[in-house]
Amino acid sequence: MPDLMRLIDDHHAMDALADELLALARPSPDAARCRALMTSLAGLLTTHLAREAAFLRHKPDSAQADFLQALTALIQAFGLLTEDWHAYLERWSDASRIAADRARYAGETADILTALKLRIAHENDVVYPLALDAGRIALV
Repeated sequence: MPDLMRLIDDHHAMDALADELLALARPSPDAARCRALMTSLAGLLTTHLAREAAFLRHKPDSAQADFLQALTALIQAFGLLTEDWHAYLERWSDASRIAADRARYAGETADILTALKLRIAHENDVVYPLALDAGRIALV
């Protein structure tokens, strides 16, 4: 069973990397550093999603109606985020692309990271407390 503190620690780390990438992408990005941050964030996100899979992918029973409702809302609100994230990583897979189209990169980075940060906040504020109440994650 995943523990809440590990999930929250993941979120803090992802949030910090997202903030660093956003700050770097805005002015005139260091393309190689941006690409390195993207790689770090992608790795952390992959690990985090695997941790979440233990409690998000198992259908809750009817006694966990609040959790089911929150999970459904999460999927509806952020269902395409994973697909968009992979497309973003593919599109900006090379530092030379970032350097060649800095304005577009900065805009797309702001868009995708804003969506990621919103999902993190929603999970922290809504999904995780309900998962904890439903016994789907541990407090430890």
